[in-house]
Amino acid sequence: MIRNRSLPVAALILCAACGVTSARTPQAPIPDAARLIERHVVAVGGRERLEAIHSLQIIGILNERGTLHPMFIDRRRPNLLRVRMLHGGELVFTEGYTGSRSWEGSPEKEDCTPGLAATAATRHAAEQFDDPLIAARQTGAAVHVIGREQLGERSAYRVDVTEADGTAGSFYLDAETALLVRARSRRALHPNQAERVIEVVYDDYRPVSGVLYAFRALERDQATGEPLTVMRVDWMEANVPLTDSAFAPPPRCR
Repeated sequence: MIRNRSLPVAALILCAACGVTSARTPQAPIPDAARLIERHVVAVGGRERLEAIHSLQIIGILNERGTLHPMFIDRRRPNLLRVRMLHGGELVFTEGYTGSRSWEGSPEKEDCTPGLAATAATRHAAEQFDDPLIAARQTGAAVHVIGREQLGERSAYRVDVTEADGTAGSFYLDAETALLVRARSRRALHPNQAERVIEVVYDDYRPVSGVLYAFRALERDQATGEPLTVMRVDWMEANVPLTDSAFAPPPRCR
């Protein structure tokens, strides 16, 4: 059964071993947030190339504990989003954001006024066209560099981001490459489930129009290491013409 997620699948695409440790390592001085984010921007391709991308069309497979769902994701700056999920060759779920409102649900049964948490999650995913760190300047989010931590054999800077509505998460930039490699937040995977700290592991970075994007994102329970979902991108193209109609609400929500 397909259920709405507390984090839109599109948020997994920005752009490991279980039992990851997180211990502070006293090494080089910690850079401030602005410098660290600018280094991250350069690492993924630079601000000029990022800003030259006005839309993204993504096709992939979401694997939720062995159940495979083809995914079709359309994004357009500054904050338009549509995510379609298939099962057995049929469209079973859509969520979207028009720039001012969201909707979600199965065909002809869409929820035209999702709850506050679901609406906020979809809005944040739409606003964070590049990723939460790069988008923070536009969204007005508070950004704080907490320190340098060890994630297994990898050293990373932990950056905490708090949106204006209080939504918060921790993001980890590889100390050497400045690429986003982890994200952690306390939330439920699906409605009516208990909240827990869910970790997203980003890897398999590939260039699209000169910008690096993670083509694989693994969600897991941070405490136990239990895998929850894996999103694998099979195809991504930049600057595909996407008209307003692609993001328009379904007829019953107009």
